[in-house]
Amino acid sequence: MNSLALALVGLALASCVCGCGRHATAADCQLLVDKSVELQMKEMSETDAAAIAEREKHIRDELEDQIQSCQSRRVTDRTMACVKGATSTQELDRCLR
Repeated sequence: MNSLALALVGLALASCVCGCGRHATAADCQLLVDKSVELQMKEMSETDAAAIAEREKHIRDELEDQIQSCQSRRVTDRTMACVKGATSTQELDRCLR
């Protein structure tokens, strides 16, 4: 994943703001990163589960500070359900708006 893709994951974390709802949990923030990585890799035709899991871990390590700050943001259960069900990066982006 290049620096642009890494920036997009960071943007997804930063975009996770809703005026209502609850504070994001560590699991919520990790899901945002993992889902973003998974969808980006699938769009690059990478579907190997082990490769995706390895990349998710690598990106989580690189974005540790942003993941921590994500936990101060507010999310709704509806937003998180949308993230879980997203099948493309475009859908994921719409979930976070």
